[in-house]
Amino acid sequence: MNEYMALAIRLAKKADPYPNPRVGAVLVKDDQILGCGYHKTPGKPHAEIEAIDYAKRKYGAQAARGATLYVTLEPCSHTMKRTPPCTDAIIREKVSKVVFAMEDPNPLVKGSGAKALLEAGVDVEGPVAIAAAKAINKRYISNISEKPHVAIKMAMSADGKTATRTGDSRWISCPESRNLVHRMRSRSDAIMVGANTVKADDPELTSHGNGRNPYRIIVDGNLTIPASARVVVNPDRKTIIATTSRAPKAKIRNLARNGTRIFICGENEVDMGKLVLGLSAMGMKNIIIEGGSELNAAALKAGVVDRLYLFIAPKIIGGRDAKPVIGGIGIDRVVGAIKLENMRMKKVGDDFLLEAEVKN
Repeated sequence: MNEYMALAIRLAKKADPYPNPRVGAVLVKDDQILGCGYHKTPGKPHAEIEAIDYAKRKYGAQAARGATLYVTLEPCSHTMKRTPPCTDAIIREKVSKVVFAMEDPNPLVKGSGAKALLEAGVDVEGPVAIAAAKAINKRYISNISEKPHVAIKMAMSADGKTATRTGDSRWISCPESRNLVHRMRSRSDAIMVGANTVKADDPELTSHGNGRNPYRIIVDGNLTIPASARVVVNPDRKTIIATTSRAPKAKIRNLARNGTRIFICGENEVDMGKLVLGLSAMGMKNIIIEGGSELNAAALKAGVVDRLYLFIAPKIIGGRDAKPVIGGIGIDRVVGAIKLENMRMKKVGDDFLLEAEVKN
């Protein structure tokens, strides 16, 4: 490890951006250190930006041109955070080379930063100091390796429908059930829904005054939800949209500018396994999926669901075109059905709440 990377490691030890990783950076040109930085706290500029901005303030707007950036972690290339991608700034400032200590192990990031830099013509070297970089990010790495608890929560009629054939779903469950759901949200780190749910119901996905609001995760492969949706315009900036590389780049930029965090998580469809582990890396250990039926099916298929909470209302909706709890194409034979364990039921107002563990 050379002296510049050793300095970047020392800087990273000063960082406290949990649940984000601790990162330090040093910008060098002609054996002269132009700027240093580290990621101080969540929401503040990342280490790479700190180092570049310092150099520009001290040596002028073109200071980073042709320089080499030493950084303890592969630079990020996504917008799933409060700050723009570091790779964009590195490319824009014409940094000629990036040396990184370790690849980002977050499955939502891994390898994408280095790839983006190489495609833009930036010379990339790394990983060059894996052991030292891992030593300062044990908690972050542990978060990534630990799968969070994921539950599906849905309200349905006695015949298993979550909406009528016209899409109407308000209200299937009783007021007592809805109040319990709000309390469940306040104890959760994140609530996840699909794009169709947002477009059909325009939900707030808050605890409605029953405690803290969780993060709102919207799974939207084509980025079709309107910019006016309440989950987008909510000023607390706790909305994250998981989409794919098919999403319009202009819409990604517009949503990110408004404070919505965006992550490209797959080529043609959102990779649910990767998404869940990525959220775990951000410290989200208790996630509730609130549909719709296609998202429920995708999550079960990916094997990420641990538990079901099904609120059963004493109502019959009927109709072959009414929405079921679980969508998708389903299984071919009953022998292939997903098994449930430790089922129990209790009364909630006029409804029954069925709880069960999913056997994966």
